[in-house]
Amino acid sequence: MTTQRDGTDPEAAGRVAQFTAAARRVRIPSRSDVRTAVRWGVRQGVPGVALKLGARTGDMFARLNTDPALKADPYGYYDLVRTAAPVVPGRYVMATSRHSVAMQILRGDEFRSGIPEELMPRPMQAVLEWSRDDAAVGGLTDRPSMLMNNGADHLRLRRIASKAFTPKAIEALRTRVGQIATELLDEVERRQHGGATVDIVTEYAGTLPVLAIAEILGVPPELQSTFLDWGERILPAADWGVPLRTYRDISATLREMNDWLLQHFDALRRDPGDNLLSRIVSASDAEKAIDPAGGLSEAELVSVAGLLLFAGFETTVTLIGAGTVRLLGDRDQLELLGAQPERWRNAIEEILRIDAPVQFTVRYPARDTEVAGVPIPRGRMVAVLLAGASRDPEVFPEPTRFDITRENARDHLGFGSGAHFCIGAPLARLEGEIGLRKLFDRFPDMTLAGRPILGPNTTFRGYAHIPTRLNA
Repeated sequence: MTTQRDGTDPEAAGRVAQFTAAARRVRIPSRSDVRTAVRWGVRQGVPGVALKLGARTGDMFARLNTDPALKADPYGYYDLVRTAAPVVPGRYVMATSRHSVAMQILRGDEFRSGIPEELMPRPMQAVLEWSRDDAAVGGLTDRPSMLMNNGADHLRLRRIASKAFTPKAIEALRTRVGQIATELLDEVERRQHGGATVDIVTEYAGTLPVLAIAEILGVPPELQSTFLDWGERILPAADWGVPLRTYRDISATLREMNDWLLQHFDALRRDPGDNLLSRIVSASDAEKAIDPAGGLSEAELVSVAGLLLFAGFETTVTLIGAGTVRLLGDRDQLELLGAQPERWRNAIEEILRIDAPVQFTVRYPARDTEVAGVPIPRGRMVAVLLAGASRDPEVFPEPTRFDITRENARDHLGFGSGAHFCIGAPLARLEGEIGLRKLFDRFPDMTLAGRPILGPNTTFRGYAHIPTRLNA
């Protein structure tokens, strides 16, 4: 060991310096970090473990969420669920894929949407309340989202939000959505060289609804790519049992987006624009002016805006992607649309039926009840397999056949039913119709250039990549 004249040990000093540098790199968890981890444990960690345990004991819903083969192709499994019982039992979650039973649950006054937090043990309720982060409230899985609220609160939120979704307002978007689709297809055609492969999802289907929703929310053009990134990073929140690292990223993304939205609300109040979000903010403020207890809080406005992002974004991406694959795989149906374009609206309904963007939703009864002779205890969650119910042969003859002339295609449950029927359904239908029609009008000879790749999400089942050759 050597010692310098000043009495210091160079090696020891070096170790201290290394330790100090390492300590600086270690970030002490903030209170927000701890809350996020605790909330993940209750909302994702414990359910994730429960799903794995349930799958080992034959729980049908648990298998659906944990078996990669079933995630890739769940439809045969939905048939098994349907034939097994009106409502199949489960260790943690019951399930049904019968159309009639699904309708009874979705429309039943005794059933609630979301997670039965109010029926949890009081210590767990206290933990959830403590871990709540108002800055990271999302439109998909957290109250005060319309999806998670019931009764009077849900009706109040929906009543104000629906003022922006009048038939006149949606139809007014038709021209603008058509312009956006044309501009995107012009760009796709310019980038195509010598029969190069084009990914319809990344270059068209994934961009069209983002630009449209940006118009709806009054998002400036320079932020549109940021919104696309936010949407993709938040989407995993719709799944069950996501990893802690993913959950942390979701929470961080929500804080970032919500902070911008709060500033955006103030900007819309100062300078209202001709967009749906401006109308929602104005309608809410008008109610508050009459009654301070009326209208929507800022957190409720944030949740509505977040829900609009997904109602007009992810559902439409999935719809356009599924429609592209279906029509490329059935040239007879595509040629029929070319000869009879008035069938496009019904074609969209048939795509929603056979390839439901949202595969399932969850309900629970507020009291002990019975459905189709099956007892369902108070608080027991029931997975309504929307995609399975939309292929019920009791309602849809030859349910696996893609038929754009199907007379009752609109009876599908792709948008749910009852009080929680998707508020963005008219927008998704309009964007899907315009997006697909313009795509095939421009490139009628388009073909697949490889196998379409599904995305990883179980709840939102859609394609992440669709390689094509446009043959323009």
